[in-house]
Order: sequence, then C-alpha cells, then structure tokens
Amino acid sequence: MAAPGTPERPAVLSARETEPVRVVETLEGREVEGAAGSRVFDLGRNIAGWPEITVRAPKGTAVRIYPSESLKDGRAFQSISNVGGPLWDSYTTGGSGSETWHPSFSYHGFRYLELRGLPEGATVSVRGKVLRADNASAGDFTSSDELINGIHSIIRRSIEGNMMSVLTDCPSREKLGWLEQNQLVFPALAGNFDMQAYMRKIMRDMGDAQTEDGLVPSTVPEYTNLPGSYRNDSNWGGAVVLVPWQMYTTYGDKDTLSAYYPRMKAYAAFLEGQVKAGILDYGLGDWFTPDRTFPRAVAGTYGYWRVVDALSRISGVLGDAEAAALYRAKADASAKAVSDAYYDPASGTLGGGGQGAEALALDMGAYPEGERERLLGHLVGSIEAAGDHLLLGEISLPAVFRVLSGAGRDDVVHRIATRTTSPSYGYQVLAGNTTLGESWDGGPGQSQNHFMLGAIDSWFTGRVAGIQQAEGSVGYRRLLVDPAVVGDLTSASGSYTTPYGKASTSWERDGERYRLRVTVPAGSTAEVHVPVGSGRPGATAGARLLRTENGEAVYEVGSGDWTFTSAYTGVPDAS
Repeated sequence: MAAPGTPERPAVLSARETEPVRVVETLEGREVEGAAGSRVFDLGRNIAGWPEITVRAPKGTAVRIYPSESLKDGRAFQSISNVGGPLWDSYTTGGSGSETWHPSFSYHGFRYLELRGLPEGATVSVRGKVLRADNASAGDFTSSDELINGIHSIIRRSIEGNMMSVLTDCPSREKLGWLEQNQLVFPALAGNFDMQAYMRKIMRDMGDAQTEDGLVPSTVPEYTNLPGSYRNDSNWGGAVVLVPWQMYTTYGDKDTLSAYYPRMKAYAAFLEGQVKAGILDYGLGDWFTPDRTFPRAVAGTYGYWRVVDALSRISGVLGDAEAAALYRAKADASAKAVSDAYYDPASGTLGGGGQGAEALALDMGAYPEGERERLLGHLVGSIEAAGDHLLLGEISLPAVFRVLSGAGRDDVVHRIATRTTSPSYGYQVLAGNTTLGESWDGGPGQSQNHFMLGAIDSWFTGRVAGIQQAEGSVGYRRLLVDPAVVGDLTSASGSYTTPYGKASTSWERDGERYRLRVTVPAGSTAEVHVPVGSGRPGATAGARLLRTENGEAVYEVGSGDWTFTSAYTGVPDAS
C-alpha cells in the first residue's frame, strides 16, 4: 500500500535478492535488582531482536514484557521521545508446565527486559534472540588502543542492530529506512558487511518509492508520508545517485548504474527545480548539529552538489559524454555559488565559521582560488579550540574526516577519536554503551542504537589499518596500503574482503623498529607506503621500490604476503 497522498502503482512481484533476516545469536538474560512487583533482566548488551521467556506459572497468568535500552529506578526506561512508550509484549500462560514464547511479528531494540505480572513462586528465565539480515562479515579491525577498539565495536553493533529488511534508523522507535545514512556511512557499512546484494534491494525500494516528478522520499519503503523537508532533502534522496556510485567503485557493479541511470537523472531534475542561482536552500540542514549558526543552504546545496558531481562521473562511465560535461558544469557552478555567498575573505571563514559548514565547503571545493589552506587552518583551529571535540551534525561528519585525512591531518582525527568527554565517541564507550547512540553523548533520552554518526569507522580501517583503494581503481583492483601511524598507537591490524578476495594488514612499532605485513589477494596489486627514519627500509623480495619521498618509501607489489620493515620512531605532529 502506498503512503497517504501517494498514487497507487501496480504491484510487481520480484525475487528476493538479499539474505533474509535471521536469528544470528541468542543471549542469556541475567537477573538484576528491579522495582517492587517487577523482575528485571540484563542481556549484557544492546540488541535488536525478540525477547524470549521460559515461564512456569499458574494457568491464566498474564505476563507483560517491557523492553528497554536503559533502566530508571529499577524499571524499563522507555522515554517518550525514544519509543513512544509504554510498549510491551504480553503472554498468558496455559498452565501446562514450562512454556517458552517470543513474539513473531514484531521486534524491539533492548538490553533490559522488565517482567510484570508474575506471582510468587513463578519461575522464569529470559533470552534475547538477536535478529539481523544475515549478510556476511566483510572485515575486521583492532588496534593497541582499547578505546578505539571500543568505538569500532559500538559502531559495528549499531550497524548490526539496524540491518533488517531495510537499513533502519533505530530498532527502538521508527524503524524507518532513512536514506541519508546509507550513502553517508556507506564505507563503514561495506567495510563491516557484504552490502552488494543488500544495497541492490534497497535501490529497488528507492525506485519503487520515486514519485512521478522525480522526488525520492527520505524514507523508503514509504510507509508514511512525512511533511516538508522530512520527506524532501537532497542528502537523503540523493542516495538514489550516490549509493549506485559507491556500489560501482566498491564492487565494480556497473549494472546497477545502468539500471537506475534514468531515475538518477529524474531526481537531479527534480532538485534543479528548487535550485536558485546554484543554491539549494531547503532541507534539514546538518542534521542533529549543536551549531545553531549553521546555514541550512550549505547542507542543501552540498547534497545537490554531490548528486550532480556523482552524475558527471556516472555519465562518463556509461559513455554519455554530453551529460557528463553538463553535470560537471552544474557541480562547479554550485560550488562557486556557495563560495560566493558564504565565504568571508576578511576572516578566512565560511558560513559563520562553524565546523560543519567549513568541512562541507572544503569537501566540495567551495572556496576562492588560493584560499583552501586558510580555510583548512580555521577548521583545524576551531576543532582544537573546542578541545578536539566535533560540534557538527551527521551530514558534515564524513566530510570532516575526509578533509582532515586528505590534508595529512590524521593526527587531528586521532585526537578526536580519543576524546572521552562529551561530546565524543569515547564518552559513549566509557559510559558503558554497547551500541552507538543517536546523539553525541549517547544518553537514554534518545535512541541508543543509531549508526548515523559511525563514519569514523572507515577511518579506522582505511587509515589506521591502512586498507584503501587506489585512486581511479574500481572494485579494489588496485589497493593503497598507507597506514596512519599516529599518536600513541603501537599496532593495528585489519582485513577487508574485496571482490578479488581478502586483503589484510598488520603493523607494529617498538622503539625504533616498524614492521608492516600485507596480504594482497590474487588478481590485485597494491601500492604500499612505509614510513622511514634513518637507515634503509627492508621488504620481501619482489617488492619494487617506486620512490622515497616525504619520509616514506613507496613500493609496488602483486598478490601474496609481504613484509616491510624500517627504523622509525613515529610521525611528528603536523602542527
């Protein structure tokens, strides 16, 4: 059934393309102290799934099961802003001895289960049946820093908790397929799980939901018709263009590009109807940012720019040279319009000087010629002035990591990653969160199982472990191995299953010695960067030294296992 106000379309039956949602794990509940009249159980971590009880009680006993992500005063805490509580499952015993039950037509987000209605003498045990789309694991990561490992863990767990028949925002509240996270956090999604077939299914959902005028609504399938910018935002609907492009570069999936190319162009045309002089001043802004000075138009235009920028590349891949040139011109004009409207040459700031606006501008090239370093310097200074905390939203979050890392400022990203005061990832880890929260402090007033702020996870695998794709490569045919040896990290390792097979890295440093091990799958090659100090670096026989520059030895290798060594004490702080 179509959402209210949306014309009905003929239903088309199609085969399922992706893995089904399955029970992938069962967690045993441990009873903890609860309020009078209740029995409370802790599963040990936050999950999405079914609460299951085994109960022995007199016939006709009505047991209510209240799921929650946190507790308050010994009871399940279901804040109205989070789940619209009270919410519960109910089971009435048949009196036939020990009875086991779980719901079958709904699921919840929860760590705790509060049971009410059990009489004296009743026995009960509880379990959590973990549900998710059974997509194969695609990668792993670990390092010498347990805080960073904890951040990786809560992000991966939050991806698992929202990987159902669609990628949901959270399992405790809306359970809607909000699209912005699919493209913004795509590298982290694909770095943890095989997303190729799964994203093809989500692309079909987008195509089914697209309206006759080209709009792709912000949630698909569109079970409910949301008002205004909650339904129409370029950073949400733009997933119809950006996800196929990401699938092509990651998996070499050209078929999805071809199949949805007409729909992509239709969506770009829809957005162009809202663009005035290169600016798209509509949408939700930098969603969830604490910066109240953020200009909404910068986020709206950034979303439009990403759509036409990607379309220029997609058109080129598909051989549509005329369209490629047209979209390239639109993207360049849009970036210039943001620069002209929001860059302040007197102060070297953009959009009032907030972190989010400046990260987006740097990512899209929206600054006057020769002003990039000045604008970058102000962004870095703003982060440092905030105690290495980020004061921005989910739209600009991936951009700030791309910009900083691309400028050689992995030291800044590392300091961001290792903050432990709010707002930060580390604050959530030390607070005991087991999944990533919707807000920066991960508190119980909002969802505690959102992956929308999980973009840093791709920095862990791509820069700390050093597994990236070389520029211009498609489907990881050519790897770039360039670990960021930053801060007090003494080791890191990771793996990623590319279309050619498993690529992996492992590095460690001890005193003045650095060792990097690399596995390149058959059919691939890799460019490997090794930081060097005094002395000549060493490498497995067959590695070809291309050059030595900027404190690095750069090698080219083919498939197989490789080891590189050097005398190296650490990367000096770029500041």
